[in-house]
Amino acid sequence: MQTYLITGAAQGLGKALAHKLIQANHQVILLDKELKRLNAFYDEIADSELDINLVALYPMDLLGANIDNYKELTENLANEYGHIDGVFLNAAILPAFTPIEHFDYMQWYEVLHTNLNANFHLIQQTLPLLSHSDDGKIVAITDNSITEHPAYYGAYGVAKAGLEQLMKTVAQEIKQTSTHGYIARLETFATESRGRLFPGENPTELTSADNMAGFILASIFDQPIMTTTVDFGVIEKL
Repeated sequence: MQTYLITGAAQGLGKALAHKLIQANHQVILLDKELKRLNAFYDEIADSELDINLVALYPMDLLGANIDNYKELTENLANEYGHIDGVFLNAAILPAFTPIEHFDYMQWYEVLHTNLNANFHLIQQTLPLLSHSDDGKIVAITDNSITEHPAYYGAYGVAKAGLEQLMKTVAQEIKQTSTHGYIARLETFATESRGRLFPGENPTELTSADNMAGFILASIFDQPIMTTTVDFGVIEKL
């Protein structure tokens, strides 16, 4: 059994990743600001045949969190588990597509903070815990769309590009350790946030978050949790 921290775990891809890891009998720490949705997911697992003891909830708003909150997260994980084996940096804000000329400056700061700055703090605070794993993993969820169609992606595109650069920097600094970094550049898939941005799009014509989670896990594990022959993006091991 291994232990994984997943951000943005209450819905969408984060929830799908958590579900598959629980199915494989791994411990998961589910971090999200949406406590109601976290509790609903917890109840869903408790009502299933899966082991609810593998699930820990960690309510935390990455936008409002300060450095003390991140240090407290590290202390709590260290006291409870001693180490972690992986971090999935999945939480993100996806605002409306807006040209830079008209982008709201407060939303710019919020997106940059949640999608990039928070991940810096999470990486910095979890590296000591990952160092005690035989095969630590930091997986950053990014988006192929920001390179294919960069116009109107605004702060979201800038933050995702910055996250990739951050991951490449970290990977070089830890290359002599047992921890490895991964960038998951994903193609379009069905999510609630995408549905709000593209209300005329038929979600049944897109791959599901469940299939995308399977693709990610099959790509980063030597013994895949789920195998797939469909290409949903690129998983780069740094």
